[in-house]
Amino acid sequence: MDNTSNHGTATPARPGPTSTSTTTTTPFSNESPLRFRASDSSKYRLGGTNAKRDVVMSELNRQVPEVPLDWYFEHLLPPLPDGVDTERILSSLKQSQVIEDNKWSFIPQHPCQDKRHEDLVYAGLEMIFAEIITAAKAQNHDLVQEFALKLTPRARVVSERNSTTKPDGHFMSLEDAARLDREGEKPSVYEVWDSHEFKKENESVRHVMDECVGQLVYDMQQIMALDPCRRFAFGTSIMNRSFRLWFCSRGTFLTATPFDFISDPEKLIRVFVSFAFASRPDAGWDTSMACIPPASPTEKRRYKIQVGSKTYVTIKMLSDYAADSPIGRATRVWLVVDEVGPSDRYYVLKDVWVDAERDTEDEIRSNLLKDVEEKCGSKARDKVERHLLTPVAFEKLRIGASADDTTQLIMRGGSLPQNLDHLKLTVFQQSESSTRSQVSPSDNAIDSVFSGTRARYLQQGDTGRKTPQVTSRFHYRIVFSERATTLYDEKNLGNVLGALADVTEALQWIHKSNWVHRDISCGNVYWYGCKSAGIEDRSRGLLGDLEFAKARIPGFPHEIRTGTFNFMASEVIAGNYLFLPRTGFSMFSGFNLRQDPARLLAIDSLTPISSITPLPFNFNPLHDMESIWWILVYILYFNDDGENGADAELANKRAAKAQLLFAQDGLIYQERQLFLEASLHLTVQQSCLSLSFGPIFALARAMGTILYAAYCDSEAKSPVIDEEAFGVHEALHQVLHVASNNPQINTVQLVGTTRPQKRKIEDAEHSRGNGSSRSKRARNDTHNS
Repeated sequence: MDNTSNHGTATPARPGPTSTSTTTTTPFSNESPLRFRASDSSKYRLGGTNAKRDVVMSELNRQVPEVPLDWYFEHLLPPLPDGVDTERILSSLKQSQVIEDNKWSFIPQHPCQDKRHEDLVYAGLEMIFAEIITAAKAQNHDLVQEFALKLTPRARVVSERNSTTKPDGHFMSLEDAARLDREGEKPSVYEVWDSHEFKKENESVRHVMDECVGQLVYDMQQIMALDPCRRFAFGTSIMNRSFRLWFCSRGTFLTATPFDFISDPEKLIRVFVSFAFASRPDAGWDTSMACIPPASPTEKRRYKIQVGSKTYVTIKMLSDYAADSPIGRATRVWLVVDEVGPSDRYYVLKDVWVDAERDTEDEIRSNLLKDVEEKCGSKARDKVERHLLTPVAFEKLRIGASADDTTQLIMRGGSLPQNLDHLKLTVFQQSESSTRSQVSPSDNAIDSVFSGTRARYLQQGDTGRKTPQVTSRFHYRIVFSERATTLYDEKNLGNVLGALADVTEALQWIHKSNWVHRDISCGNVYWYGCKSAGIEDRSRGLLGDLEFAKARIPGFPHEIRTGTFNFMASEVIAGNYLFLPRTGFSMFSGFNLRQDPARLLAIDSLTPISSITPLPFNFNPLHDMESIWWILVYILYFNDDGENGADAELANKRAAKAQLLFAQDGLIYQERQLFLEASLHLTVQQSCLSLSFGPIFALARAMGTILYAAYCDSEAKSPVIDEEAFGVHEALHQVLHVASNNPQINTVQLVGTTRPQKRKIEDAEHSRGNGSSRSKRARNDTHNS
């Protein structure tokens, strides 16, 4: 590491771990309560369909706002085509007796009283749709119908993830509707939209309403999760005569007040005409992305994706977990090639929905490097740039001439009305046989640990709240030059340490420039093996995912807690300083209490905890560096030495310890704090790790001790945080460098232990208003967003 740093090495560690019950000395952060993305839970990953539906409801805080129908028509429903008058269509249908005696001739006047199955009761909707479209075309002969209503109540929707949903119907292209008329054909999640669910009972029959809504919300979530070409999704639920419209984008999930589609047929005409003649963008598709049809049923879908003036072709999906949450950033990452470039020159493409008030990743990177150069010089800038991913293309997406965003374009500039009611979401509990998970989370303690989970901090919902808001997000893509391996998947321990050492060096200059990363994890620290990539350069560690990096203002409250949960610093999880002194002096002030206890007599009095001035919590460089340490600890607990694996007894103990340190629990910071405090005295045996990890555990112990000492020194002068103590980079780099050159360490090949996913949650942000082939994709084997 460069010796020009003004930061000194960390002070020696305390004589022993001290129980610091100081969490009461400082009020917790004013941030929103800690809440996790439910779709990263083992219940969602391993559960049956009904369990997944319940998780999706939880993601939506078990409620959705109910907007007026007129507002829905104005801001969300595809616009009526030119030359179409719904009153004239209504008159025409009455003349042709499609509507007779104030009811549709193809649907019973009171479906709830019909003894037939709902599939038969509502089958006439297809004929009603056909008559409406015929009447619309008679008004305007130039109309071109794009979509048709197709009822498919017995057909499972097919997808690459083997979805088990069976909606009662959908809108789909005319070509796909004709295809379904052939025997054996099934609807595809990639071609359907506006899923339908029907029940004969009234909405007032609560358990039936719960079942209908649960099915429909999950249908819509599956479309958004599985099809990368979708920007938003529609849905329709019909209960008896009540017709209810739904909508989901990456900024909101809502429903409209229902209408009686039998006594108020003109509203149904408006809906069917709008959907039938909608453009693909108005139906929710992203026209800058096109699927390459698979050559065989077993071949994965590939895409052509436009970024600026270039088109990239996907080779494989690297990460798409974030799209499982119906509302959020929906980050997807592919390995791609340039359509007109060499077929063996790979890039990494990230597609994401970014909060409107945030800078893009390319802007953040540019601003960061500019500040490093201004404050630390051009050599420091070059060092930092060498250890960051290199963007080669980026773009804020547009649909036509308009920026693709969740409010101005998708909602046509609308904001939700005030004082809305909320519809409660509850999953109807089916039989155990239909909801039982195929794999029990309790079978393996590791399976209950959410490996790579990023915490979301959202205001806890109130089922009575009246002022919902929409998160405004814009659609963004960026392409990186390097095809690197995340530390989740790098199996050479020497390379892991090399990457951590390089990133530590880059962070030294980033932190000296008053920037912090705020989301360091196994998923965004990479090993870039240049030789394996056919590049003449030194292999090195890289740092990615700068979305949450920002210039820090010392003393300014940290308004948004961010990070990937398993790697977040204990203080960041707690939203509070944890290492404040219990007395008015630092225990690292240069004397040994055991050898010189008389020094205590020179202190006038001990400062009561209650008298310590509260500090506004602020994310600082030590929190980034603690994340580096947690990466190493995580790797030790979720990997075996390939030649000296743990036996079954030790593996169970290790899993139990891992669950304490990495379980998804807002109070886990207490275990992590104690583990950090005790690091100087921990042994491999006490830590429940294989003895062959002894040399590498010595490194983890040294790093933990350095960090603990720095925390205590930085907070010793409360209410002032001593920023001189942040300079731990050289000390950490030194021990990492020594360990990476130790043949007992750098020759170790890691073998991963069982865990359900190596996933990080898509956002950690404030709310202004969270099969085997799937697991394999989620491994983020070369890049994790």
